[in-house]
Amino acid sequence: MFHHKKTARAPQLTHRQINRLMPFTGAPLFHALQLLATGDSARFHMPGHKGEPLFNSYAEIFAIDFTETYGTGNLYLGDGPIRDAEVAAARYFGADDCFFLTGGSTQGILAMLAAAVGAGGSVLLDRECHKSVCHACALLDITPHFISAPLIEPFAVSGALPVDAAERALLDHPEIRAVLLTSPTYYGVCRAIPAFADLCRAYGRLLLVDGAHGAHFPALGLPAPVAEGADMAVLSMHKTLPCLGQGAVLLAGAGADKRALRENTALFGTSSPSYPIMASIDLARAYTEGPGRAAYRRAAETCGDLRDYIARRTRFTPLAESDFPALDPCRLTVCTAGTDITGRRLADMLWSEYGVACEMADDRNAVFILTGADTGASVYRLRRGLRRLSGRRREEPLPAAAAPFPPAARVMPVRQAWFSHTGRVAPAAAEGLVCARPVTPYPPGVPLLWPGEKITRAHIELIRERWYNEIEEITVVISQQSGKGGHLL
Repeated sequence: MFHHKKTARAPQLTHRQINRLMPFTGAPLFHALQLLATGDSARFHMPGHKGEPLFNSYAEIFAIDFTETYGTGNLYLGDGPIRDAEVAAARYFGADDCFFLTGGSTQGILAMLAAAVGAGGSVLLDRECHKSVCHACALLDITPHFISAPLIEPFAVSGALPVDAAERALLDHPEIRAVLLTSPTYYGVCRAIPAFADLCRAYGRLLLVDGAHGAHFPALGLPAPVAEGADMAVLSMHKTLPCLGQGAVLLAGAGADKRALRENTALFGTSSPSYPIMASIDLARAYTEGPGRAAYRRAAETCGDLRDYIARRTRFTPLAESDFPALDPCRLTVCTAGTDITGRRLADMLWSEYGVACEMADDRNAVFILTGADTGASVYRLRRGLRRLSGRRREEPLPAAAAPFPPAARVMPVRQAWFSHTGRVAPAAAEGLVCARPVTPYPPGVPLLWPGEKITRAHIELIRERWYNEIEEITVVISQQSGKGGHLL
């Protein structure tokens, strides 16, 4: 007699593992992937790991790492549980629609500029915009026009963008199709989005917002940019929420061309979007909509307490509401002006002596991001490090007010400069030449000079004064006069 041999079943996750993967409800994409991971199927499709725990550190990630197959949905077709997750995110952020991004806010900035401005168009930009906006202008042959904000002292960071300057730019350049703002900035300064939204509606223009650093705002009871009147906005979920790197969303208001946005996210994104990244976007939204809300409000309280502590107990100066009324409640900017060290030196000492890593530092400031994931022990280390390092510092007179980076004359389109024959020169040799790549201290990734702008002695002097240890060379357009500028590196 023959006995039928039972087919071996795929290894199943234990209940403990499942509970670790699903600590709360309300994340439709994650739940769908989890059901597939814990089901009985043979995976003869991508990815090559087939969901097997080949590497311990990735075991639970591999389990939910799928491709477009039965039950997973297709990001660029906008269907299945991915679409359910996008709809849930749109509702949470107060938007008409939402598109998941696995290429960070960069993918969203490219997509919304393509939809709102298009090839060969013109855009009005906050000069604090990220370098990805420059990349979009190079790819799409967009002409940028700029408005700048006065600096907040002694921090030397940009403050309120003047709405009247934006209106003058729209009148002077009627070809401008959209306005793009950065809010909050890397230092936590928020723009007056409702005022700019009113301006754009009055002139029939679209308002775009790079809100990459503000995905946590709704958890604090603050509106997302589209809820404040923007037509489109990008949020980097991974920057301030518990989300895998590269996870972001593109939000659309009522006036946005949603079909064009979906098509453009596909144009500028990979055709193999990461399902773990998308699932983490879904989870991060569900978390901050649910149990994470309290954690983020505690983080904001902690940030406020730290600002008070630094002001009372150290020689450093926190950026507070007394300096600017609209700040990210979870962003701590600590200024070293008036002491004998720079922000960069403070950051290096915090790391080498206390194991505290900041988000970024510049000549005057060190910047720290607080979230619902910070532990009391971590906050204590930061507080102790700042107090002890302050005790070893000596006070010095406050520096003179920082000179804003000088305006630059555009002598060539961004695209033409980018795709020209280029070479590299030392900053001292760049005077009179045309910039070919954004001159960008990173972070914060804000270009000082854009491709197509003429480099002057004033630009070089400020670069050498403030960013001498970061910017060692500048890429310039090579022309018949290139030999006059100095040695090409």
